[in-house]
Amino acid sequence: MASEGPAADPLLPIPLQELKLLENGKEWQIHQPLNELSSLTPVRGSLRAVHRGNVLELEGEARTIVTLCCDRCLQQFNHPLSFETREVLWLGEQARVDGIAPETVLEGDLEVLELDADALTESLDPSADFDPEHWVFEQLNLQLPVVNRCGEGCPGPNLQGTGSDPDAVIDPRWAALKKLQP
Repeated sequence: MASEGPAADPLLPIPLQELKLLENGKEWQIHQPLNELSSLTPVRGSLRAVHRGNVLELEGEARTIVTLCCDRCLQQFNHPLSFETREVLWLGEQARVDGIAPETVLEGDLEVLELDADALTESLDPSADFDPEHWVFEQLNLQLPVVNRCGEGCPGPNLQGTGSDPDAVIDPRWAALKKLQP
């Protein structure tokens, strides 16, 4: 039986202080379901996290398929989800340390990126853990559509019954709409 590439790494939280000691950061090959995301296929992709002194640099891509319910006809349909992104998270409680902008912050011999403090919206406690599974979940969740539509051929709501009782509503979830019809 042929292998599908490198073995997947469990997406376990890693202390940021431990990640700080890894010169090239940590890489994960992803091939697993996520606890927070109900999907038809395992999430597949990769993630790389590099500690850069005052920031955590994340780069990743992943894909899966989820089942959604159409907002118009209430039928279920499969929808692919994927992302490819690079994100920088500020390590600290505030974007400024003792009134000094991040581009001037130094931490020992570690490389420190020059960044605009106002551009950073996410931050992590430097003594906490980085949870790669939750980060991948968040990235995929951001790709979910705001309005679920099964496609251009969506039949729309079925408000009419068939057979002996044409006034019967096929799906009870449409009963309130049926009352609004003239």
